[in-house]
Amino acid sequence: MRRDVRDRLLLPILLPIGILVAMTAVLFGFSRILLAIEGTPATTTALVVAAAIVAVSAIAASRPLIRMSTIASMVGATAGVAMLAGGIALAVVAGGEGEGPGREPGGPPGDGGGPSITVVAENLAFDTGRIEIPADTPVTITMDNRDAGVQHNIAIYADDSLSEVLFQGELHTGPGTIDYAIPPLPPGEYYFQCDVHPNMNGVVVVTGGGGQPGDGEGGDGGDDGGGPSALTIVAQNIAFDTDTIALPADTATTITMDNRDAGVQHNVAIYTDGSLSEELFNGDLFTGPGAIDYQIPALPSGEYYFLCIVHPNMNGTVRVG
Repeated sequence: MRRDVRDRLLLPILLPIGILVAMTAVLFGFSRILLAIEGTPATTTALVVAAAIVAVSAIAASRPLIRMSTIASMVGATAGVAMLAGGIALAVVAGGEGEGPGREPGGPPGDGGGPSITVVAENLAFDTGRIEIPADTPVTITMDNRDAGVQHNIAIYADDSLSEVLFQGELHTGPGTIDYAIPPLPPGEYYFQCDVHPNMNGVVVVTGGGGQPGDGEGGDGGDDGGGPSALTIVAQNIAFDTDTIALPADTATTITMDNRDAGVQHNVAIYTDGSLSEELFNGDLFTGPGAIDYQIPALPSGEYYFLCIVHPNMNGTVRVG
């Protein structure tokens, strides 16, 4: 192809495309660096790169003729400054963090004094859109950030308007874990998100305080109920292991619920039927893993309905007699 034809036909098309691709690559790489650092280091890095762009552009503009080599040098110099400044900032931030992850001012691991829940952040997404915690109880949430070089946190708000902050964990750069000491919250439904990536969000469901084994309604369990105590129901993967419970008529019974869903609350409640209009028994909510004994009062012969009030899809039939 003749040189003049190439200059008139191809360069006007290929040159802008090439510059756009190069700029996109540089901007994407630089954005990853800025997301991995925070506060003053991020601002300083951005200002240094902006100054470098102005300086390189001024030098290029002072030349009487701008060639392809000049443009390539501009892009290379800008990219080099961006990566160098970002690398220095990352090194400074990493050195300041020390060997362990930062801790939320609410306290070090375990200071929540209650259940411990783990939430995984990976590929710019949490592994759950629902966090369940007991009411009026401090809780420790461990965030396992598996996104290398990316910052995440967990913040809890009254609702998705973000007008009232209930808890705001410090940003943490992955990979690694950080423990957040969540203060006691009253029963209700709240909103949580990662403040850096608001698309990572969900609901926090706070329900009535969970009991301990033996705290089930009606007594401590065991043989105190005066009847059989060998009945165990397993709650796992948000499901009971049975949809039918058989009880003797007119006899107090102990039901042991083995909750194997870590950090999740379940209970056993019994009603006359699926309308839930008449409650016969409502056991304390209990956070897994662990077991709790429920003292079921003597019931007359008949067929009743049971469920977990937190997860109504966990239900079945109680046959008495």
